[in-house]
Amino acid sequence: MNRKDTPTRDQADTGPAGIDEAAARWSEILRDAGDDRRTREAFEAWRDFAPEHAQAYARAQSAHALARSVADAPQMRALRGETLDRIARRNRRRTWVRRFAIAASLLVTAGAGTMLLRPDAARQAYRDARDTLAGNVYTTEIGQRSTVTLDDGSILTLNTDSRVSVRYEPGLRSVTLERGQALFKVAKDRTRPFVVDAGGRQVTALGTEFDVRVSERMFEVTLLEGRVKVTRDRGERDAADSPLAELRPGQQFVEVAKARPQVREADVKRVVSWRRGQVVFEDERLEDAVAEMNRYSRQQVVLSDARLASLRISGAFNTGDTGTFVEALVAYFPIERAPEERKGRIVLSPRPPIRG
Repeated sequence: MNRKDTPTRDQADTGPAGIDEAAARWSEILRDAGDDRRTREAFEAWRDFAPEHAQAYARAQSAHALARSVADAPQMRALRGETLDRIARRNRRRTWVRRFAIAASLLVTAGAGTMLLRPDAARQAYRDARDTLAGNVYTTEIGQRSTVTLDDGSILTLNTDSRVSVRYEPGLRSVTLERGQALFKVAKDRTRPFVVDAGGRQVTALGTEFDVRVSERMFEVTLLEGRVKVTRDRGERDAADSPLAELRPGQQFVEVAKARPQVREADVKRVVSWRRGQVVFEDERLEDAVAEMNRYSRQQVVLSDARLASLRISGAFNTGDTGTFVEALVAYFPIERAPEERKGRIVLSPRPPIRG
């Protein structure tokens, strides 16, 4: 790497003390991040930026291991108690602001290192790591649901395999639904609109309740109460002046692949049945029903014959209960489980006709 290609950074990040502080903070972030891929990528970009970063992180890990090994010693317990007493007496807000400022500076280092490879990935890695650090990223694994109350009093409920990041800016409450499905119950604040970015579209609300679902192929908004406006992404020209739809309660905006968007009446109770841990089908194509059930389980159902896709199904099933779903299909349709199943897959095939 040429010297002229090295990004400019604050001295606090480039000096030995700054690097050691950044390494210690990354050690803390990674312990809380679990298997979050994007946080891991942001860390690796920072670590690989310079040998000093990797060395500092190794020292931080060694120090953490040493601290754990003596954590139960009487002297350490006494010191820990004294430290907690001092922290309790501090102004918590000032302490948090300083911690966030330190963390933000080290994350700039991570973003700069990645920019040498791919600018868009660097910016995303920076935003993800920053939001994770600030406690503004909410995720669910496959089969999980989660409900959180945001700082403004709005309530966010995440469906299976979903990820949301939240940012508060002057005059704006900004939420990005990166994947999955979420139900938003928005606290009223006319001075700060509540805007959800998802799938290249924006949903703007004041005080309302609505459901948003996004995937690689589709974008869907269902309004339960209040009012929302669906527009193009802010990056598209004249987005604010050309709303795609303004919904009233009970309506749904749907955009699938390259098809023309449409607004239609929705069965709201069915749309949000996932909150109760249920999936409800009403005369659905079997192909679509299988895809919906697969969202909630690592055990995937596979149709081995395209002719099965067009069968129609109605019924209610518990999310993640793949076994009962398959039993119902085998009982009511000319379908059988194929013997060539592999781990994590249930293969369904047409049942051979009975020969007389």
